[in-house]
Amino acid sequence: MGITADVTEPARIRPHDVGSALAPATLGVTVAMALIVVVGSLTFADGRLALLLGYLCVWVPLLGSLVVAGGRPEAGFWLGFLRLSVRPIDLIWGLGVGLVARTAASLIEIWGYGSIGSAGVRLGETVYDGWWLFGALLAPVLLAPLVEEVFFRGLVLRAVHDQAAAHGAKWAAAPVAVGVSGLTFALMHLMALDLGSTATVAVVAGSTLIFGLAAAWLSLATGRIGGAIIAHVTFNALVIVPTLF
Repeated sequence: MGITADVTEPARIRPHDVGSALAPATLGVTVAMALIVVVGSLTFADGRLALLLGYLCVWVPLLGSLVVAGGRPEAGFWLGFLRLSVRPIDLIWGLGVGLVARTAASLIEIWGYGSIGSAGVRLGETVYDGWWLFGALLAPVLLAPLVEEVFFRGLVLRAVHDQAAAHGAKWAAAPVAVGVSGLTFALMHLMALDLGSTATVAVVAGSTLIFGLAAAWLSLATGRIGGAIIAHVTFNALVIVPTLF
């Protein structure tokens, strides 16, 4: 259980709070994208170091922006603003959205690659140690979905939605927020790709955009991000876990 409130509740989130939350969100995702490009251009002798830095260059800026945006004196502002809550019904919604989004992504992969692509993590010869547990399961299936959903569907989605509503565009607040959240989510994943491969760019762009839009819609519809987190875990697990065993 957690803190929940109606998405349109005006008393808890004031316009100056919204604006100050949007600024660190923009900075966080910009820094993350820049670091992805820099780290991706480097060559590492140790694949484990490359793996760890690849995740840290995303997680540190995103979590840092959450800390800055949540640095309010009001009790419970951070949790309330992010809608960081999970209810039993979110399990059903999350599993359903994750399964549908993964099915759509698989169809895109068949169109782009001729077969269902694999996103399994490769660390050289398989050694079932702590690094394998982190790189193959914990990071892609649990930690990344949690960090990314709290940022994109918690901070970004809510900040854009309330910013649009605060400026008199209430009718457009939901579609604009869903669009911005989904597009920035897809763009961040594209930054890690070799843009010379048209098929890879098309497949990753299409699959991440579909999931980003679906997760954003689910978050607004429920007023919580619990379902989106479960959907993200499902989306990643369905393609990663089958490749590990």
